[in-house]
Amino acid sequence: MILFVFVLNQGVWAQVFETHLMSMSGSLTEGITSDRVCVIIDQMPEVEDQLLAQKLHLNLKAMGIDAMSYLYYDQLYGGQDVYRKTFAILQKRQIEVLMFVEVSTQGFTLTLTRMGTIRLIDFETKAWQVKGLTMNEALIRLANKMRTLDLPYSNYLIPDSPEFNTQVRLFDGTHFPRYPTQLKRFPLVVSLFSSLPTDQTFLNDEQRTYLLQYNERVAEKNVRIKEIFSDYPYKVKFLEDQSDAEFLQDRYQYVLRYAFMPGEELRKSLGYAMDASQIQYISTVPMEGNRTLKTLEKEKKVYKFYIQKTANGDLYAGRYYDADETWEEALYNFKALMMMQFRK
Repeated sequence: MILFVFVLNQGVWAQVFETHLMSMSGSLTEGITSDRVCVIIDQMPEVEDQLLAQKLHLNLKAMGIDAMSYLYYDQLYGGQDVYRKTFAILQKRQIEVLMFVEVSTQGFTLTLTRMGTIRLIDFETKAWQVKGLTMNEALIRLANKMRTLDLPYSNYLIPDSPEFNTQVRLFDGTHFPRYPTQLKRFPLVVSLFSSLPTDQTFLNDEQRTYLLQYNERVAEKNVRIKEIFSDYPYKVKFLEDQSDAEFLQDRYQYVLRYAFMPGEELRKSLGYAMDASQIQYISTVPMEGNRTLKTLEKEKKVYKFYIQKTANGDLYAGRYYDADETWEEALYNFKALMMMQFRK
């Protein structure tokens, strides 16, 4: 399998879509006690446990599992470029095994699989999954499975606590608090949401239905993007997402992207100056041809659009911090404020 998608679950977007596409095996994933492991956690708000990672890590360490890196699931999907760069960090840290931890009102699910070399998941390698009503129940089942196997143990320098230190920097060049005036001459590429192929032979009818519904949602989002840009007076190209290098190869210099993160992490990733004393951030939003201010909690997850220059990695964050709670609002904010500035 090479497909990499979101999957619908009873009309609601599934939080961890990978597990819906994995082929499960009765054999435990190779390397669990000898390779580096990244734990990816998704907790429903109704059952969120702030100490879950600490409790989980102590148990994994006792089992000889080197969980050297922890991520929250939505950290991976905070934007297409966020995903690419987070995946690159995991590769650089030589992660070989992924452990997905899903906590819901139905219980606790733990899924182990090998990390891919091109995409996050190597779907060609079968995964192993265990479920329990509680974390302890699932971990006991994992431990019992491990006892039945002759596993090679080579993880002896396991950290004492979970490490959530995957900070993504979204640009390699300079942070500019303005808009590139070159957009009056060069086209702006707007990176669209990507539809997904549904013709893979491994898909069953249920998976194919999920993907068809997903593609319908993608099409609706892309129509909305084009509507928001309908009054944009300069050249614009609506294209499938690619890396900066691929866009540059096609001679596109400016790409509009977004990031979705908690406010503090978002500002760090985009190169804003930080102030530890702040508990809120002020966002500037357009209103009736003018500007107004909006207060956002520091840790609230928000969207922020920015322009990437593909040739040198410079980032144009815009004249104002214009983050917002939905991608539509954030996109409108950035585009409208940029047009107001260009008209001056």
